[in-house]
Amino acid sequence: MTLECLLSEKHCRVTGALWQLTLLVTMTYDDMPFGNRIAFTNISFAAAMSISVNTENWMKLLRAIWVLVAFMIVTPLAQADGTTKMEFTGVNGANNGVYYVSPYTGIMNYGTSNAQTVVLFCDDINNEVSINQVWNANVTGLASGNFSQTRYGNGSINPNLGGTNPQTLYEEAAWLVTQFASHSGDYVSLQYALWDLMTPGAEPTNFANADGTTVAQWLALAAANYGQINPASFIIITNTGTLTYKGQVQEFIVQTPEPATAVLLLIGVVLMFLLIRRSPQHSA
Repeated sequence: MTLECLLSEKHCRVTGALWQLTLLVTMTYDDMPFGNRIAFTNISFAAAMSISVNTENWMKLLRAIWVLVAFMIVTPLAQADGTTKMEFTGVNGANNGVYYVSPYTGIMNYGTSNAQTVVLFCDDINNEVSINQVWNANVTGLASGNFSQTRYGNGSINPNLGGTNPQTLYEEAAWLVTQFASHSGDYVSLQYALWDLMTPGAEPTNFANADGTTVAQWLALAAANYGQINPASFIIITNTGTLTYKGQVQEFIVQTPEPATAVLLLIGVVLMFLLIRRSPQHSA
């Protein structure tokens, strides 16, 4: 059997056979920010059963695919370097008595049809931003290896960079970003670690939140574990124009799902759907 669908120029075809299930997903992301494109993904799976799905089940499958494709379109994927218009939209409420701390929320591509809500993590104690502030920003992919448009990876801007490898510096920052989701009681200590990483001595390294992990310990963990992150999953948002160390808009890190991850998610849901629909036939 064959399913073909046209979803706003995102083309899908699923074919089932006795011993093989082939899922061909062809997607064109011309409407994604910064000209991202996935030409095609062609993946084959061995299957030890025939697949028989009636018209009603194909319609359910089609709806599931549509939901996932829509999710992939509205979620910012790993970006190539470029520019965007940003709006800072909100804080989470956690603070140190003086500053609100990450994670924050913002909008990329503000004012356009590609506007996307993103979660922002601040690595920049030396600058400020305010609610509803709009600014133009450079977007630097962490995997690009070019940090000339970032505030802390450019040695002519950052007086503390010295001989530090900017790739390592930002990968350590990215690892700290990944810890916020599982350490919601430690937002302040994680934020202090991000700030101290880029600006040593900015905040007390003996500070600890609920779980007792100090800022110094978070920094040591970042140095030991940064190799676990995928650089392609992170972008750096830095204001455009001639960069200065102070007096501009804060720099942020954004974690983005990879295109390959989104495609694998789609494949997994399709396979689970087909296997679940098949299981009653085996039990009969």
